[in-house]
Amino acid sequence: MKQTRRKSLLHSVAALALGLAAAIPFQAQAASCDGPIKLGTTISSTGRNATLADRWVRMTEVFEARFNQDGGVFVKECDKKLPIKFVIYDDQSVPATAVTLYERLATADKVDFFVGPDWSALSFAASQVMETHKTPSVMSNASAENIYTRGLKYAFGVPMPTAKQWSVNYFDLLKTVSPAPKSIFFVVQDNLLTKDITANAVEQAKAAGMEVLGNEIFAPELKDFTAITLKLRRANPDIIYIASYDAPAMPLIQQMRQMRVKALDVHLTMTTGALLKTLGADAEGLSGEIPWFPGMQGDYSELVTEVLKDADVDVRDYLWTMSRLSSYLVMVQAIERAGAVDREKVRDALDHGTFKSPVGDITFLEGGISETAAFTTQVQSGVLELVAPKAVANKPFIYPSVSWK
Repeated sequence: MKQTRRKSLLHSVAALALGLAAAIPFQAQAASCDGPIKLGTTISSTGRNATLADRWVRMTEVFEARFNQDGGVFVKECDKKLPIKFVIYDDQSVPATAVTLYERLATADKVDFFVGPDWSALSFAASQVMETHKTPSVMSNASAENIYTRGLKYAFGVPMPTAKQWSVNYFDLLKTVSPAPKSIFFVVQDNLLTKDITANAVEQAKAAGMEVLGNEIFAPELKDFTAITLKLRRANPDIIYIASYDAPAMPLIQQMRQMRVKALDVHLTMTTGALLKTLGADAEGLSGEIPWFPGMQGDYSELVTEVLKDADVDVRDYLWTMSRLSSYLVMVQAIERAGAVDREKVRDALDHGTFKSPVGDITFLEGGISETAAFTTQVQSGVLELVAPKAVANKPFIYPSVSWK
């Protein structure tokens, strides 16, 4: 029943996007060499996703200033560099609000291109606006696979990591530990992305030789996890895999501690700095994922490090920051390759190019999604440490978990 209601909501939001677009006639872009190049975006400064993104407005402003220090984007047809200018609104973490704001960006603000939004539900809805106005966008943190199976031509995504690749390094790590885990229990927030993550993780767990003992879905608003924790105790799995955003998982983890749930490892897909601060000692030993870790070297890593420092953003507190910054980096590269402030040329550049980022090369697959994996983390002595892959780890993986014995 809940799945049906969610599908109905998504269809309603998509219908709203179509309705708004139909009410406002399409306006062709007037390519210009006068500048600046206007990039329209929304950021979840308020609402349920604010803890993941509330510093990104300042970060975006710092990125703009830093990037423009050298003049901006070189545009061949203009034979000069043009500065970039972000137009930013707060989507309040609400899909319908995002739809309205991207319509405003397209029509009232007359932006050249979009970057964003974040989150699967918002991107599913807003991507229809991009199609209607034929305005290319590089979306960030939009991992749900159904966004990219609708034949969209102007919406591209750089989720880091993608749902398919989310825990690949984690399950590869589990293949190397002793004793080898034989069973796993999934606890899943009722959300498009977390369900996609789980579907892929189930297959990875089976491939690693683990028996799936449970797959419990919970509502984001749930506070009493007694029934689930009792099931966990009865099942006694080696691995507990929690696919959830940070806030909904906090009471679950606290009640698991109170009821003395045991495991060889407890894995949370979104182990954020906010969760660590709230849970304190209860977060000890949790493993998780992060798209990029401070100190890692790669293309644009110097620029990114400077932006994060000036904006006072720690990626251990804001796990999905690199996807947001990479959407900016990919878009400016696409404009430069297109050689013009032209939507069709930029769309073609995105569709056929490979782009640089601090986490490696980004190439868009059929449907507009790029594939990136994540690095595995673990909370050790209250600090989020990088534990896998071994080539980049700064701490060894503690297994079996001392904290969850």
